Amino acid sequence: MPQSSLQRCERCNKLKRVLYNVGGMRICSDCVRGIAFYKVFLEGFRDPRLRGDVITIGMDIGNLTWFNPFAQAWYYPILIWMYFRDMGWKLSVEDLKARWRYKTPLDRVLKVYVEEGVFRVVEENGKHVIVEGDALKEMLNKYSDRPDAMDIVGSWVTGLMISRLHSEPDAPDFRAVHAIIEVIGGKYIDPEGNIKAKPYPKIAGYRCNICGTFLPYKEDAKKHVAMVHKIPTDEVIGYLQEEHTTIGYLVEVSDLKQGLERNGVQPERFFDRVERFAVLIHEDPDEPRIVEHDGVRYLVVDPAWFRVLARVRIYERELLRGRERT
Repeated sequence: MPQSSLQRCERCNKLKRVLYNVGGMRICSDCVRGIAFYKVFLEGFRDPRLRGDVITIGMDIGNLTWFNPFAQAWYYPILIWMYFRDMGWKLSVEDLKARWRYKTPLDRVLKVYVEEGVFRVVEENGKHVIVEGDALKEMLNKYSDRPDAMDIVGSWVTGLMISRLHSEPDAPDFRAVHAIIEVIGGKYIDPEGNIKAKPYPKIAGYRCNICGTFLPYKEDAKKHVAMVHKIPTDEVIGYLQEEHTTIGYLVEVSDLKQGLERNGVQPERFFDRVERFAVLIHEDPDEPRIVEHDGVRYLVVDPAWFRVLARVRIYERELLRGRERT
């Protein structure tokens, strides 16, 4: 392609064929998707249908980016705040400054925490004490009765921080996260939010065709039909209907590898995280993480990613509607 047919995105600085005027910037479709991802993540924790998915993705993002030195600067405030809270202490900005060992300025990190409603800073006895912002307070109220409340809150905050940085024009890419969004959102979900990937079903149980009773185990269901409805043993199967649940969607391993390589991520390192931390994959311990059909290998991806990215594609389409293409 001739160099003259390419234009430089004002957000990611990459050469692209098509740019869109969004918020006064001429940006590419990948950057638009990054902005949409942040907006959906931000709003998702207040949507009961997406809240659990957002937390699941937050855990995956944390596991993918944990060893990234830039990411650790954005995780540290919530981790040290939770530690101080457990100890019954108050964390101050002065405490954070004394412990800060990251290149990213603390002021910039705290500014985002405050803007997102995670923290508020109040003056108390001559110190700037960090307390819960409205969003963090809401999450604590919703999950405070659970033993894993702090794990959930920490996952939500880390995911929110990284998704927010996806919308920042001057923030570095978290390349593995970007690759997932690019591959799944670009190939396996259409612009209307319809999932094109094949579902991976699992038998959830059996329903009696006579009375509608649902039983999770086949032998119990057969016994129910035989004993309750007096059906002969050799006929009971005819009165049972299998019910399935989708535990994941199939994404070609080769598609993921190509997407990772395009974004400068070593596939071996990524799939090591998949194996060690169950990143991206479904949570059923009895089902395989990778399956093969007709010689093609597929990763069975957690439906949470598809539900969130389906909403991202819809929001992305709304952002681009009526926008000038250049």
